[in-house]
Amino acid sequence: MARIVFCLPAMRGHLGAHGPLARELARRGHDCVLLGSRRLPPLAQGLPVHAMPWDEPDLSGVGLALTLWRTARATRGVIRHAPAALQALRPDLVVADQAEPGFALAAEAARLPWITLAAGLPLDGDAAAPPPFLPWPHEDSDSARRRNQGGWRVSEALMLLQRRALAAGCRRHGLAPRPGAGGWISDRLDLRQIVPALDFPRNWPAQSVGLGPLRDAEPDGELPLELTGLGRPLVFASLGTLSGRRLPMLHAICAAAADLPVTLVLAHAGMLTEAEVAALPGRPVARALWPQRAVLERAAACVMHGGMNTMLDSAAAGVPMLAMPLAFEQPGIAARIEAHGLGLRLDARAAPGAIREALLQLLDAPRWRDSLSRAQQELRKAGGVRRGADLIEGVLAGSRIHEAAE
Repeated sequence: MARIVFCLPAMRGHLGAHGPLARELARRGHDCVLLGSRRLPPLAQGLPVHAMPWDEPDLSGVGLALTLWRTARATRGVIRHAPAALQALRPDLVVADQAEPGFALAAEAARLPWITLAAGLPLDGDAAAPPPFLPWPHEDSDSARRRNQGGWRVSEALMLLQRRALAAGCRRHGLAPRPGAGGWISDRLDLRQIVPALDFPRNWPAQSVGLGPLRDAEPDGELPLELTGLGRPLVFASLGTLSGRRLPMLHAICAAAADLPVTLVLAHAGMLTEAEVAALPGRPVARALWPQRAVLERAAACVMHGGMNTMLDSAAAGVPMLAMPLAFEQPGIAARIEAHGLGLRLDARAAPGAIREALLQLLDAPRWRDSLSRAQQELRKAGGVRRGADLIEGVLAGSRIHEAAE
């Protein structure tokens, strides 16, 4: 069987997509290895890891300027270390995370076949849709396309440091330069968690396939005992694994839910102390992490930051969402949630009264039923981790994307 190396940043959200796909392929007999920085092994959930000898910058809780600088530094680190690591691992195929184009460059430098995987919103730069970091709605007009093109130009300018790192990597390895992160999307196979029906209308590349949430076939756990038999609707709240310490925002969410006949179930990613949890209004039931799919199966609403994994898990469970985006691609995901009738969005600084009103609307279940039902059907049809593994095996067998997809 084949050796497949999954290259990804050391972030739980990205591992949430790569890990289940690696486990499914390992179950089929392939030798699957994760490749990343020294921060990746503690997150690996039992998967084999080859850790490169460098420390990946931490992007949690930093401002825009520092995020851009650290992103470029991460790309430089990948380009410096990953080509030699890939040559040593000698894989038959590299699966490169679309969010870190340095991995695709490294595979190209090592003269290895590679595909891409987008755990979040894709970065292909189509002017039919605004850049992921902007909250703009979709509009089918010439003025909207011009606006979007301007947004992509701003995006390219903001990513100047990373583009310079990629250009330097190309010169070092004798590769033809490509235009930014979008230029490093595979033309062989590009897997995506989002499906076209939940994206904005635009032209997807022919080799790009939306799979829906990439999750293990087994449940992520049972509903914990403290959440059973409560007799009140559950509202799940999570700000993801990078932003769980936004105390003013968490206070506002908890204060909003405290006045409603619901049980607020809060995931804080281990970023709050016991004393800080105890000081939250309304006594939410809080843990660092919950079995997210199990909780969402019982939830009546979800308050979240606009992360792709939480959005897809909520849509798959038929749970309406309140998105309060903070950074990265979250404004773009929140705009899609609203556009497809999957929930509402508010500013991250919204007051408790506005959050309470939004929750009351979300708890009006019939209002969201049809849109969520359509989303569930699309996600079921997408095929998830099994179809993703089938497509990768098709590439390994030398099939073209259209043959492997059938």
